[in-house]
Amino acid sequence: MTVVYSIEAPYRGRYELHRLTFGSGSPRVAIVAGLHGNELNGMHAVNMLAAALRAQRPRGTVHLFPLVNTFGADEARKRWPFDDRDINKAFPGDPDGTAVQRIASALLDATDADVCVDVHSGAPHVRELPQVRVPLSGRELELGRAMGLPLVWRREGARLQASGLIGAWRDAGRQALHVVGGRGITLDTGHSATIARGLKRLLGHLGLVRHVDPNETVADVTRVEVGVHRAATGGFFVPEVRVGALVKPGHLLGYLQMPIGGDRIGELRARRGGVVVTVRAWPMVYAQELLVRVAGTDST
Repeated sequence: MTVVYSIEAPYRGRYELHRLTFGSGSPRVAIVAGLHGNELNGMHAVNMLAAALRAQRPRGTVHLFPLVNTFGADEARKRWPFDDRDINKAFPGDPDGTAVQRIASALLDATDADVCVDVHSGAPHVRELPQVRVPLSGRELELGRAMGLPLVWRREGARLQASGLIGAWRDAGRQALHVVGGRGITLDTGHSATIARGLKRLLGHLGLVRHVDPNETVADVTRVEVGVHRAATGGFFVPEVRVGALVKPGHLLGYLQMPIGGDRIGELRARRGGVVVTVRAWPMVYAQELLVRVAGTDST
């Protein structure tokens, strides 16, 4: 383990950015997790991959950054705790700027690789099926599909995330993948294992490691193939499905009830068949808030 950057902090000693490196030479891959301190599934997945790489030396270089926002993780906070800024919105960073800008600049320099992956959990109020978000076409789509994650979400725009690490990597000419799985604040070891397997498949596709695990992809879709269900009114949402469930049109996804008294005030039913990829975890909702996403599949 190498400390690639450090900076003084107001308390608790120095901040240190750690990198684990396996192998040498080309191709080079960089995998980052923990930009947001409350997103645990990515951290665990990257550490699971590290354990696999200790047993199998890659034919190339793999740089792992399991936890960037260490101080945020200490407090279960998404943002840098000293000024409440989001490191992922500080790219490309500034070596002479604020603390988060300096960290962003150092991370961008330290992830100089051919292929880069940024791993996140969903927001604390939703659960997300492990997925890779990629452009509509091109090399990154090929790499995303090679991961074999349950969902490949092809999205408009060359950068997808203009102010984040993904956009900064693409501006620097690097192939970049955005992986999301599970829920913020919580650790789901099953989702972490799924993500770790996907990362290993990617390394196998690039020729760095041997990998024989079967592809787990259920849906390979664009935005228009994802049905988004929102709350018609405020209330207490009770889900009747989990992420990964296959549903048909009309399937009961959940219902809204009054927070006090429990009177049912509305049902949520699938408008299309497919796989459930997002489910609201925090039940108190306002009108038009996201409740469930269903990605269309050929099998339903």
